[in-house]
Amino acid sequence: MGAIKDMGRQLHQIERVPYEDAFLIGDLLTTRTTILSGEPKAGKTLLSAGMGAALLNGEPTFLGQPVHRKLDHVVFGLTDDGAPEEMKERLHGAVPDDAVTIFPVEDPGDSGYWAGIAVDLAEMRPGLFVLDNLIGALAPGEDIASSVTAQRIMRSLRPISEAGIPTLVVTHTPKGTGEGMSVSSSPIGGRAIAAGARGLIVLRNSGKYGRRIQTASNRAREDLDIAVTVRRAGKHSEVPVWERAEPALKLVSLPKAKAWDEDLIARIVKEQPEETTYKALAVRYAPEVGRKWETVRPKLSDALAHVDGRWVRKSAETA
Repeated sequence: MGAIKDMGRQLHQIERVPYEDAFLIGDLLTTRTTILSGEPKAGKTLLSAGMGAALLNGEPTFLGQPVHRKLDHVVFGLTDDGAPEEMKERLHGAVPDDAVTIFPVEDPGDSGYWAGIAVDLAEMRPGLFVLDNLIGALAPGEDIASSVTAQRIMRSLRPISEAGIPTLVVTHTPKGTGEGMSVSSSPIGGRAIAAGARGLIVLRNSGKYGRRIQTASNRAREDLDIAVTVRRAGKHSEVPVWERAEPALKLVSLPKAKAWDEDLIARIVKEQPEETTYKALAVRYAPEVGRKWETVRPKLSDALAHVDGRWVRKSAETA
């Protein structure tokens, strides 16, 4: 028998998955495998902690996106030195202690390593598995930039999501502008990584534009491109609080106020005072504009002429 006869199913045999069941957090975190990438120090771990806390606490929304499911348990597989202690500080007091399990990930290159993790997770049935980060989880000698490595690691993770455990994989973006740095090619490993995921999240952080979250997900109602901020929950707390950034107020240039002499000249042309000399005119109006007549006189002589008994603006012919 071939693969089609062994595993093929007709459309009516495939279970329908409603939109709300395709995402833990609407248009952001899928119920399959989601890749979260960003440059070092962009806040990827803080974002994974923030999403985990929102799900464990049953928050109605996260960054304005609906939270579709309340979770009872999240498992973090961490690779960085000191990462368990840091994660504890980022979740301490924000979620129940027994709602989070943390374990170190150190792939020895044994073909059964990830299969064993998948079995453990299938028994524990957490609502979310977070691998932070992908590069630290590679076997010795592997290079994530290699498509062979990228495909191997994504195949290793697939049994976890296929067991019904949503999986969030944290990784880095390449230096520079590799592969155009589009959302789909942003993770190191690029399209080989992206192809194995249901959803992609890129967290960007620049001094000029601040933090932004961009997404590309199957089944999403819209791909997101939003400005966000993150702050500590309190002076002595490292729990991250994520918020959408308020749109900056657009500065509107107000029309410049007319110079006092422009207003005065327009007034004289309208009022047609009886004075016929610049000095007399300046003496009359100087107190009203709050200036000395000696200051007012040259402004008037430059702009006005007394023609046929009327004050008029000087034209090119009268100037």
